[in-house]
Amino acid sequence: MVSTYLSYNLVNRDIKGSINRTASDPLVARQTEYFKENIGKVTTLEGFLDDYQLYSYAMKAHGLEEMTYAKAFMKKVLESDLSDEKSFANQLTDERYRNFAASFQFSVEKTDLQTDSQQARLLEKYEASLAAQSDTLEAEAFYYESMIDKVTNVSGLVNNSRLMTFALDAYGIDGTYYTKDHLTKVLTSDTSDPDSYVNQLVANGAANAASFLKLAQAFSFNADGSLSGATAQTAAQKEATVSLYVDEEQIYVTDYYRQRERAYYESKISTLTSVDELTADTRLFNYVRTAFELGSMTASTFKQIVTSDTSDPDSYAATNGGDAWVAIAGKFNFASDGTVESGMTAQGSTQLASTHSGFATFYDDADQERKEALIDLFKTRIADVQNVDKLLADTTMRLVLQRTFGFEANEFSTRDLKRALTSDFTDPNSFANKSKDTRLIEMSKLFNFDSEGNAGVPLAPHNTLTATMIAKQFVINEVRFLDANEKTAAREAATKKAEVYQERIQSIGTVKELLADREVLDVVIGAYGLDPKDVTDDFLKQAFGSDLSDRKSFVNQQPDSRWAELVASFNFDANGNLTRETMGTIQQRGETMETVNKYLRQTLEEAEGASNEAVRLALYFQRAAPNITDAYGLIADDALMAVFRTTFGFSDEFSNMDVDQQARIINENLKLADLQDPTKLERFLQRYTAMYDTQNNVGASSAATILAGGGGTISADLLFSLAQLKA
Repeated sequence: MVSTYLSYNLVNRDIKGSINRTASDPLVARQTEYFKENIGKVTTLEGFLDDYQLYSYAMKAHGLEEMTYAKAFMKKVLESDLSDEKSFANQLTDERYRNFAASFQFSVEKTDLQTDSQQARLLEKYEASLAAQSDTLEAEAFYYESMIDKVTNVSGLVNNSRLMTFALDAYGIDGTYYTKDHLTKVLTSDTSDPDSYVNQLVANGAANAASFLKLAQAFSFNADGSLSGATAQTAAQKEATVSLYVDEEQIYVTDYYRQRERAYYESKISTLTSVDELTADTRLFNYVRTAFELGSMTASTFKQIVTSDTSDPDSYAATNGGDAWVAIAGKFNFASDGTVESGMTAQGSTQLASTHSGFATFYDDADQERKEALIDLFKTRIADVQNVDKLLADTTMRLVLQRTFGFEANEFSTRDLKRALTSDFTDPNSFANKSKDTRLIEMSKLFNFDSEGNAGVPLAPHNTLTATMIAKQFVINEVRFLDANEKTAAREAATKKAEVYQERIQSIGTVKELLADREVLDVVIGAYGLDPKDVTDDFLKQAFGSDLSDRKSFVNQQPDSRWAELVASFNFDANGNLTRETMGTIQQRGETMETVNKYLRQTLEEAEGASNEAVRLALYFQRAAPNITDAYGLIADDALMAVFRTTFGFSDEFSNMDVDQQARIINENLKLADLQDPTKLERFLQRYTAMYDTQNNVGASSAATILAGGGGTISADLLFSLAQLKA
């Protein structure tokens, strides 16, 4: 008779091949094909329980075949909210029920117009678009300042769309509605002649007439279009135009605005001869009021402050504003009559530095408050939005969309924005994708409207329930074999990692992004009972690049089927992009693969058990051992205890002992953590099979060799030959 160890080893040394042979059995193949073909068609719990072929297949896969009759009980298991520790499945001590419930998703996925992750990404993009505005303004201003001096006649300006648009924007004119001829006539008008073209526009009350007059006054062209001076604009005209452009175009004050105001102030302050010159220049006076937080202080009040004698306790500054106003007076060098002190400038280097520092600190305070108020308003209102029409009807939210994605107020119709927002970004034929406009495509990714315009289910690499179960299992695995003193700290650390995973997984959109975030991926690896430290980036790249439908692909060739199940758990297509195609109804792609793998393994174990029950027990122990958390888990499983008793020579009476005493003896004889190590687990099962054969006088010679410690030096082939001779 062939020894138990040899029989076990013949199956186990190529476990994948053994399972494949089981899968090729005609009956097993038909049952498996039926399950794979039909599980995705089931939409209700009742429909699942009523399809006996599906239901019994899943029950057997999870080792619950003996409970197939108990549909009412299993219904309560499947209805359990696994996120609730007090739910029915979570209250059962046998983890098989919780695992069974976790492999199905009968609870309806919650709709969410915008997840926290999507909202965070939208608002980050909003902030980034505002920050980029500074660079855009600077680039346009640099181009204008460089090129306007090269213009030699009016046509050089009018025919340069970039220059002309800049000038029109500066003076608040939408150039879309005006011809080049009209603009030429405005720019070549004699603004001192009441009969000139531009003055006639003003006289007749034409639209934008006042703006066109300012535009004409900002340039120096003769009636024939030639230059009336050395350049199209004087230095002062050019500076004023650029300043107006920045003011007109910036949504909120930018850093470029700060730089320009600082440079302007610094260029002027040393040329001042009196405080009146400072207050007469709007830009200079605004700079000072901002720097010293003076609000809307009048020029006369400011003059009285800065002309005060800082050493006189009865001065205007001291008696009306105390130390604060005295300090401001000390920032300037104005005499009592308002003129600059003899031999000095309006501000020395230290005073100037203090002013610059104040302006840099406070210049954007008001705008920051406005920006934060708008963001807060968006967050409040988006929470109440249930459909796309309400979103687009809200001017605040529409404004945020406009600024975030960089389109003009009237660039897209409400109808087109609605079509973009209700686009499925995974569908190449959706409106957003067919538009080829990256702004519309990105916008469709940051909202979850269904085709009807209502809130839909978000698409993420892992849906909510899958992510919840992975996070939970990761924490369980991390603390599985730790003692009480180590467990608390380890659980806290693991929980933080799990929370990071749950937060970040929602914002990952491609396999490339996933592989770049090992912190997230390692949580998933750990949840599957695999060790991230043993996994290289190259291995993961090959695994996620595998075709799951190809049995010969890299991940499907791995001895451990958990790798294929892990990859299948993600909603990525063959190109590594998010897809809805992988999403099932009551069971996701990865869960279906796991169920099939478990069914085939159970069937293999049953088939081996028909010849030798000990082989079945060894295979079962090999499969179940990594999930044992403590001695009591071992005691609760009769099959596992049978292996333990045989391995260490305990009789059946052992199970009649007090449970705590059994647990103590188990811990004295077996280090449960060693069962996580494939090598140590294999050695344990060698001992079990040898002890079984010894106790049952099967293959005694081979068993004695293994027990003597020589099992590692005798090949399976030699053992097989010896066993054949004995038979």
